[in-house]
Order: sequence, then structure tokens, then C-alpha cells
Amino acid sequence: MRVVVRVALAASVLLAVAAAAGAELAILTNGHRYKVTDWEVQHRGEAVGDERIRLTLEGGGTVTLPLIQVERIVDDEIVEEPPPASPAEPGFTFDYRPGQTAPATPYGELFLEVGREHELNPDLLAALARAESNYDPGAVSSKGARGLLQLMPATAERFGVSPRELHDPARNVLAAARYLTWLRRRFEDDLLRVLAGYNAGEGAVDAHDGVPPYRETVTFIGRVYGFLGL
Repeated sequence: MRVVVRVALAASVLLAVAAAAGAELAILTNGHRYKVTDWEVQHRGEAVGDERIRLTLEGGGTVTLPLIQVERIVDDEIVEEPPPASPAEPGFTFDYRPGQTAPATPYGELFLEVGREHELNPDLLAALARAESNYDPGAVSSKGARGLLQLMPATAERFGVSPRELHDPARNVLAAARYLTWLRRRFEDDLLRVLAGYNAGEGAVDAHDGVPPYRETVTFIGRVYGFLGL
């Protein structure tokens, strides 16, 4: 869920988005992990959710599988000192506050409506949308994440939203809100761990007992904190 590119999907046209070489971890929905040096997501027509991804393995060879089986692809570039976990952040609350107004951003009313329904701070949804896609509902990342909140098809499906609906702003934000609600319960409202889980997956947070030391994840958290004014 890193830098996004706008991709127009034309019928019967094969579009391939290839990654730059570098160390990455491809994490599958079954928990299996591949260390990869490259990947390629293939889109055929408008069949969102039917894409396949080819992973180039660090030890040689390739693996091709449905994109829906990939939970995350995260940088395996390590930083020396990731931020420590902190359950409370001054000036921030996860909860929707009665009377809270819509964020002054694109889709602010949508963030407010979904936040109210899920008892979730709409400012968090707005900050994530800015960090993930700069509020672009048509965004598609090189890793296959889609829409305003840059959800992988597998994650959206986990939370009751079809991959084919990910470019619908309302459905995308709904899936993200459900995922954030699940993460905040799992990590007991620890904002750092919730954001790390959103970016790198909850398994990575568990494995490192806190924010995983991936440069992408640490940078992502810093951006969201900045957008929240923390």
C-alpha cells in the first residue's frame, strides 16, 4: 500500500504493473511468506478480483498465484529503531465524538457518516485516505491495492466487501472502517500498532511484538501522524 498509480482498465487488454527490484516480503492469506525481488500484477479487462500476481523469488524461480491470495507485500528494508508502542496518543481518540463535524477533505461527509456508524474517528479515515491514495478512488498500487484506502482484494473480502467494489468510495471506506475496528480491538487502541497492522498486516505486528522495523511501515506511520497533527 505504497505509492499509487492511476490505471485505466480497458476490456480484453492486459496491463502489467511491475515492481522495482528490491527486497520485499509477500505475505499470503494462509500465513505463508515469500521473500521476493520483484512482482508483477496482471489485470485483464475489468475483472477486478480475478488478477494474478507473479512473484520472483529471492532464491531464484517464480511463483504465480491469484492476487486474492496475497494479504500484503511489504518492504523488507529494515530501519534500526522503529518507534515504541504507545497505547495512548495525546490529542487523539479512536472514537467518533458526538457532534463531530466532517473532515475538511474530499469525501469528508462519507468519512463522517462511516465513522459515526462504526464509532470511529472520521479524522483517522481522512488521514489514511490522504496517506494511501491522496483521496483518489480510482487509485491502484503496483501491489494490487485499490481505492481511497488502498485495500488489497483479500483484505476487503475478509471484511465483507467484494474486490469488484473497491473503486466505489462508500464500499472501500466501509471495508477500511471494519478493518480498523477489528485492529483497534486486537491491539487495544494502540494507535501505532493499529497503523502498523493496517500497513504491514497484524501478523507482522505480532511477530515483532510491536511496529515491525520495515522502512515503508515506519514512514507510513509518520505520514499519518503528521496528517492527524500528532
